[in-house]
Amino acid sequence: MNYSGMSIAAETRASRDQIESDPLTPRQRARLERDQARGYSINTKQIVLAFAVEFVIIGLILTNNAATVAQLPDTSLFKMIQAMLFPIAMAMVELARVPLAVAVRTQTSWNIKLAALVGVLCAVAVTSVSLILIGNSTFNPRLEDTSKKSTILVGLQQRKQEILLRVKAADELVRERRNERDAAERDRQNLNLQLNAQPRPPCVVVTRPASTPGGPPETRSVCPENPVLKPLQAEIASLKVKLVDLEAALKAAETQRASPTLDTGPIDKEIEEAEKDSRGSVQQSQLHAYAAMLFRKAPADITEADVKTLELYLIVIPSIAAAFSSTLIAMTAVRRIKPTSTSEGMISDEAAAYLFGPLVAAIRSEAREAVKSAMKSSQLA
Repeated sequence: MNYSGMSIAAETRASRDQIESDPLTPRQRARLERDQARGYSINTKQIVLAFAVEFVIIGLILTNNAATVAQLPDTSLFKMIQAMLFPIAMAMVELARVPLAVAVRTQTSWNIKLAALVGVLCAVAVTSVSLILIGNSTFNPRLEDTSKKSTILVGLQQRKQEILLRVKAADELVRERRNERDAAERDRQNLNLQLNAQPRPPCVVVTRPASTPGGPPETRSVCPENPVLKPLQAEIASLKVKLVDLEAALKAAETQRASPTLDTGPIDKEIEEAEKDSRGSVQQSQLHAYAAMLFRKAPADITEADVKTLELYLIVIPSIAAAFSSTLIAMTAVRRIKPTSTSEGMISDEAAAYLFGPLVAAIRSEAREAVKSAMKSSQLA
């Protein structure tokens, strides 16, 4: 039996069948051999996706800074350049995140792995801060309308408080002028009562010689005046003048109190309209609605601190999660491959001939005997 020739032919047919059934191109086969030699393979699509995420984040960072500077009242080319320097430096750190993440999986030295991991964490921190800034710029326009209308309402309420203070001062002035006028009027009435209560001194008969010779003497009644009357009359006259002045001051105070500038009716209507607009803006604000659900409050009772707390959950935590997620895309692109030996599980031709040669010879001998027996039986028949 020529076993070596049969084995060579079988091996040739197996190789031809393997080549015909192998779907790999020479380039793919070379890449597979390279990956098996170094012990790992890299998913190119994931790496491309990771870099695409990095470039999108970089574009968002630069666009956000450019838009922020463009909104300044005195923007210029030099300010634009200054504002873009730091984001560009951070963009370089963003680009370093993917190679560092790949190095964590591919490096064999634990020192290099640790250094690459520290670099990945630093890049994640940079990405998180950048995304937080972008998140703030995203949510701030949604709060501008609510903040603007709230500011208008607060301004109107402050104006009303100022008017109420002026009204209070005007009322106090009117009360003071009225009290002064009433006090002077009471003093005048008291003086009149004192004047009317003064007793008249008794009259006396005065006799004097006749004005003509030989005539009878002349007599007349003389009634002296009360010395208290003149001071009382003078004081009453002074009070009358003072009352005129006080009455004029009271009318001036009342006129000032009745001024349209102290009327709270118009400001009350403006406040009512501003409150209506503010409530409508709050009802349309998604952040206030989410904050109301989170803190179990009515949307109108949500404060600025509540909204900022909600932004912490909506911006900071997702930004950190997004930074880690895009990093994991690069890290999971590396797949470990166990090294395999090409000779593992194969038997040499000499060993195969030694092991299976007698078996093949026995099988051939039995086949020949069976053929001979069959031929004899056919001839006898």
